[in-house]
Amino acid sequence: MSSLTHRTIRAGSAYRSHGAGQSVQGQKVRQRLQTVVTLTPSPAVDRVYFFEDLVPGAVNRAFAVEEYLGGNGINVARTLTLAGNTTSAVIPVCHLDNSGLALVQGEGDLVRIVSVSAPIRVNTVLVSSGGSTTNANQKPGHLPEPEWRSVCEATLDQLRAMDADWLVVAGSLPQASDGHTVDLRWLLHQARELGAKVCLDINGPDLCRWANSNLVDLVKPNVPELEQFAGHPLRTVGDVVNAGRSLADAGIGTVLASMGGDGLIGLGPDGVLWARPPKTPVVNTTGAGDAALAGFLSETCLDPGGPTGAHNRRTSFAEALARSAGWGAVAVGRSTTALGGLTEVPDVIVQEPDPAYRLGNA
Repeated sequence: MSSLTHRTIRAGSAYRSHGAGQSVQGQKVRQRLQTVVTLTPSPAVDRVYFFEDLVPGAVNRAFAVEEYLGGNGINVARTLTLAGNTTSAVIPVCHLDNSGLALVQGEGDLVRIVSVSAPIRVNTVLVSSGGSTTNANQKPGHLPEPEWRSVCEATLDQLRAMDADWLVVAGSLPQASDGHTVDLRWLLHQARELGAKVCLDINGPDLCRWANSNLVDLVKPNVPELEQFAGHPLRTVGDVVNAGRSLADAGIGTVLASMGGDGLIGLGPDGVLWARPPKTPVVNTTGAGDAALAGFLSETCLDPGGPTGAHNRRTSFAEALARSAGWGAVAVGRSTTALGGLTEVPDVIVQEPDPAYRLGNA
């Protein structure tokens, strides 16, 4: 995509258009909303405590406490539903876990429940008014093989029923009886057989495990997860691009690399681009990556072939990155991962990466 060096995209209008088409250099690129099934293998109850000033090692008094159903796949599904996408979130839940069930039932038709024996996890989120977020996440429990098979079968049923474009497996993976995390191969293979593309947004070690399976179309690592895959620190945008290329070389179709306040790198068949939202006041960073992933997945171009196909794909890729960065920026300004709406999405600069640019945490 060498022809695009610097462009500001109105990510908010991209969301509001709902497939009406974006105008780029006088040409319309028609978009289609995607149908998505998400699987959250280890959902959680998120308890969020808000503090004026959080002092480590001291007694702190929260001025507000909120509780809601959490999990990466659930967050992605909620946000896609807000954008008008047809979406379903598959989650394993223990039928004896009354507190967890009450929160799940509050999600209505969005969720497909699969009964399992393990109680739902509880995660604690500490949010300071200064913008820092501290997460204490409970480790995923054990899920027997027959129960994991039931979860996979329910997920595939949803894919068939919805004729879904995407399967998104997101969040921590539970433990199998052999001490490793559950095996994704059968699920991913069957999803591909049904014609769905596969996105993985999972922890670093599991990402490394499945990166070379040739069953994954999209991954969304953050910088620490990319560092685990690369085996060394990433200090510049160029380092992130190179690590993303290594993932692509392992068999991943598209890499969406989150760099926090420094934006997103998108690397795929249609180029490498850097999406940079404006600086945003931070309330709670939990769930921002999920909103960003939803933005990227929400739409695709209707005309990928023909004489204008290459232009359409490149433009759609840039629009997807702009939505991703813009929706992520909206999320960090909200107190919880349940966004409630996609209003006031900022404009986003999309440009070719500057390899020498040092990351904010370098």
